Amino acid sequence: MSENPEFTAHWLSDAEIPLASKFYRTYKFRGKARRHDPCMVIRNSHQQIIACGCLRQLTGAQLLTGVAVAPDYQGQGVARLLLNSMSEAFGELTFTFPYRHLVLFYRSLGFAEERPGGQPSSIVDRYSTYQKQGRDILVMRYHAPADS
Repeated sequence: MSENPEFTAHWLSDAEIPLASKFYRTYKFRGKARRHDPCMVIRNSHQQIIACGCLRQLTGAQLLTGVAVAPDYQGQGVARLLLNSMSEAFGELTFTFPYRHLVLFYRSLGFAEERPGGQPSSIVDRYSTYQKQGRDILVMRYHAPADS
């Protein structure tokens, strides 16, 4: 759990996962939380969920998905707090598919671009599906900071 005066980060229990899906629906974000996949939320001082991200467990890898921040809280460092807090669960086989305009942000958090194809098939297949849907995304893999 990570804290600052205004916002706190919490991993959801399996029973709380529907709260993440409700957050996505409320703000019309693409994404759905799945029971048994780790999901973290950021809550404001009123305990309202203002951001969410999940780690989809796949064969041979995990995929960071559903990173979203409520519109009123965007541009305030909430996504950075969320992903820095989630990074305790990242490993060398943690991938994400950010939109191209977010690449610099993800780089600043320890992710690096990779050419599609050398990743576990669960990642390659999902990436290919999303590309065919016309999403302007790329593959990035997490690399832990050297001092970790």
